Amino acid sequence: MASPQSVAKFADGSPQAANRLHILLALADVDDYATRRAAGGALAMLTEWDAAVEAVVKRERGVRILLGLCEEEGEEEEEGEVEVVHRGVVCVFNVVSAPGEVGVKGREKVVSEGGVEVLRGLVRRVGSKEVVEIGVEALKKLSG
Repeated sequence: MASPQSVAKFADGSPQAANRLHILLALADVDDYATRRAAGGALAMLTEWDAAVEAVVKRERGVRILLGLCEEEGEEEEEGEVEVVHRGVVCVFNVVSAPGEVGVKGREKVVSEGGVEVLRGLVRRVGSKEVVEIGVEALKKLSG
């Protein structure tokens, strides 16, 4: 879990924080697997905080990039866990689980960006039980 001071560096509402978040989201959308994995991990930790969820949802392509992590294919570890997908589904789960108005906006954005279809596809294709469980929980939040 990220500290409040760390989260503030990305989500305190300042232009500098917005720029940092923009760069982190851009790194989660590059071709390099290791870079996407690292940026996805940072985003998974950040989105545990409502302020970060709000900042991601406000970004034009923020939620779309998180969903893109969930659509990753072919990069499996020996134990069968798809690391980038795992990070992406945790991010999406955090967005749809946020409380209050932030969560409402997050759920609306995930649905409008095709998130239900992405999560359903993830649940069908990924072999990791943990990833599937998180995906199912996210779908439950979107349907209820």
